[in-house]
Amino acid sequence: MTNPRTRILAFGFAALLLLPTLDQVFGFSGRFQNTENKQQNKRPELHFPHVRSFIKQFDPYYKENFGWRDALFYAYSRWQFKGLKQSPLPEKVVVGKDGWFFLGDSYNNVVKQHRGLMPLSADSARLIADHLTRRQAELARQGIKLYVLITPDSHSIYPEFLPDRVAHTKNPTRLDVLRQAVERQTRVPFIDLRDTLLAAKKDEVVYYQTDTHWNDYGTLVGSAALLNRIRRDIPALRAVQKSDFMMTKMRGGTGDLVRMMALQDAIRDPLFYEIKPAAPVLARQIAEIPNTETGPKATGFPNTRFVGPTGPPDRGTPDRPTAPKLLFIGDSFSHSMMPLLAGYFREAYFARSSFLNPTLVQQQKPNVVVFQIVERNLGWLGSI
Repeated sequence: MTNPRTRILAFGFAALLLLPTLDQVFGFSGRFQNTENKQQNKRPELHFPHVRSFIKQFDPYYKENFGWRDALFYAYSRWQFKGLKQSPLPEKVVVGKDGWFFLGDSYNNVVKQHRGLMPLSADSARLIADHLTRRQAELARQGIKLYVLITPDSHSIYPEFLPDRVAHTKNPTRLDVLRQAVERQTRVPFIDLRDTLLAAKKDEVVYYQTDTHWNDYGTLVGSAALLNRIRRDIPALRAVQKSDFMMTKMRGGTGDLVRMMALQDAIRDPLFYEIKPAAPVLARQIAEIPNTETGPKATGFPNTRFVGPTGPPDRGTPDRPTAPKLLFIGDSFSHSMMPLLAGYFREAYFARSSFLNPTLVQQQKPNVVVFQIVERNLGWLGSI
């Protein structure tokens, strides 16, 4: 330690060891935020004499929260994306062509699915179709109509922007196999929006380039297709008209795929649609109900109740006594559908769930149940 260079190295090394702790105490890197799209571990509490249990719980917490972690990932992400032209989180985010980003395999192996590496067997499709038939029969005995709505992955709607190494399969997809089984074996209204959205994208962009979800225009197209299908069975439902909605275009923000990579201040969606319902179909939100579901598929997002707009019955507004009551069960794609759908019904209840809860059906007493699920989670239909 008499050598000055040795002293400098020793003190420098000690400082590096202390930096994470100093950052946690003083918050030097506070401007860098964790942008990962996952549930964060909470700081565990130490309860004597359960020291081993505390250590086991503290380890994953510290790995996610040690000092300078977010700042280091911020620097690493820019080096990977801008320097090496690669995704810093290849399992979560796939960097596509022309400014497009796609969900990666950490979400139910979505890329492998679209590459045809995880086909759905005919037997599995048959079992799912049989299960949907049973659920339809259960609801029919209560005078309720069931509709199954499939919202496509962006991989299906914009395959031309996928990188060449993850090119979309030319063989029948999992959704193709399931759709064929449902249409052949059942009478369940099975609404596959792929063709509808592929046609709509010729006029307008229907998905965000930097997000996993469809944009407001895609939501409107999908909502209109669903309403038109329900109206075939329930003519009392108001017909969808172009004048029912007001659309504004503007420069976009940043989606969840970009935020996962901590690139939200560097990449923006080139286009953003804001679509609002006009007065004849403008519903009113009257309640937000805590979601009490537990388990690996629980979302934690609240459920929402709407009532349809007021107006004289002879104008065909959804407050007519004959207008149906809706129970909509869906995933994150359903969030943007709520304000566009609710105004066509007398009442509408939206539940963020992957399960068709019989108790909820009995409580809400709907005329129509819509179960919506994104394409990559089709297998869940066998247990709804």
